[in-house]
Amino acid sequence: MRILAFCGSLRDASYNRRLLDAAIAHAPDGVEIEVAALEELPHYDQDMDSHAGGGPDPTVVAELRANVEAADALLFVTPEFNWSLPGVLKNAIDWASRPAGRSPLAGKPAALMGASPGPAGTGRAQMHLREVLLSTRTPVLMSSVQLGHAAERFDADGRLADEEARIAVAALLEELVGAASPDRGGRFARR
Repeated sequence: MRILAFCGSLRDASYNRRLLDAAIAHAPDGVEIEVAALEELPHYDQDMDSHAGGGPDPTVVAELRANVEAADALLFVTPEFNWSLPGVLKNAIDWASRPAGRSPLAGKPAALMGASPGPAGTGRAQMHLREVLLSTRTPVLMSSVQLGHAAERFDADGRLADEEARIAVAALLEELVGAASPDRGGRFARR
């Protein structure tokens, strides 16, 4: 099983990148988590989009769409900027959501995670992200990881030290794998 992860923070030492690292470390057996490269994506521009009468698609965009298509499921790890998701994450979704109605995001099961220094644990950003993914017809698990007070949850080396949080991350990944797996009765599995 292959999960493509989108991290809404480009900073290496961010809590969200550390949370994604924890997900990679605690992935179920037989599950590979690949991280989508978002830092080189240009701002979405219909003049550059072959699905909107422009083009040709930039190479990084074609690679992103191919990686989404090849994945069995998606994992979105987002910080919260001004009560919403960061622009880099929205930009990646905008590129991957084309062609409208037939994009590689349509029908692809997804899970959400996020970490923040405050108590809300990116809850508002995840709420907005759910709305965005609803428009792309991407089914999102009801469960999520909202890790508040992140500074207290990671050790000095950046590893997720909070046992309860590690269990929550592992459980979310198990649920995502189950939702995407036809042999496990996955409700979102592509057959």
